Amino acid sequence: MAIQSSKIAPPSTEETRAALENLLEAFRDGDRDRLANCYDDAVDWLFHAPNSVFPFAGARHDKMDVLKGFGALYENFRITEYHADSILVDGDRASTLSSGNLLQVATGRIIRIRTGNFYRFRNNKVTEYRGFTDSLDIVEQVLGRELEF
Repeated sequence: MAIQSSKIAPPSTEETRAALENLLEAFRDGDRDRLANCYDDAVDWLFHAPNSVFPFAGARHDKMDVLKGFGALYENFRITEYHADSILVDGDRASTLSSGNLLQVATGRIIRIRTGNFYRFRNNKVTEYRGFTDSLDIVEQVLGRELEF
């Protein structure tokens, strides 16, 4: 039996770049409806950061769970600045090094963030996401003090 090729072509780099730019703009603007349209129903999502400090972090296994996480993010922080410093796109995959500022609602502190983000897209929607940040730096900023070891 001959192996048949898939009839679904992977997205082009240009399609992925457009989907990524739409996602980043929706995230920065806090546009939850538009953000919801950027994720696949069965997205595999993971942001590495301490969940006790960042309730939106951790593993999320479908779009509704991801949107719940964004709800927690936008409830606790306001994005005052966010941009991708570097973007790499190849076929259905994209990565960004991003930076920005978050206003911590409870304290009024400005939290400086830098993140590494890795995405996979299908049909212009994120199907897989992995994000990383310097957790120690951000925890100290959120707590308003340096941690002693």
